Amino acid sequence: MVRGVVMIAAGIFLVYWAQSHSPKDFGQVIGNAVSGGYTMSEPWYYVCLVLGIVVGVVGVLRTFKSM
Repeated sequence: MVRGVVMIAAGIFLVYWAQSHSPKDFGQVIGNAVSGGYTMSEPWYYVCLVLGIVVGVVGVLRTFKSM
């Protein structure tokens, strides 16, 4: 059960990370440039987003399976 919760947290973090470094939002791109952050390339954005969703779903399934 703990492993499932950790996977859910990791999935949420990956989705958050992808959204906060998105190449789609022009305001975010400017904000990252000014603050010293970075913006992901579009392919890596989608990889990180899909990976986060998959890890989160597997975490939910593991959590329900262990109950």
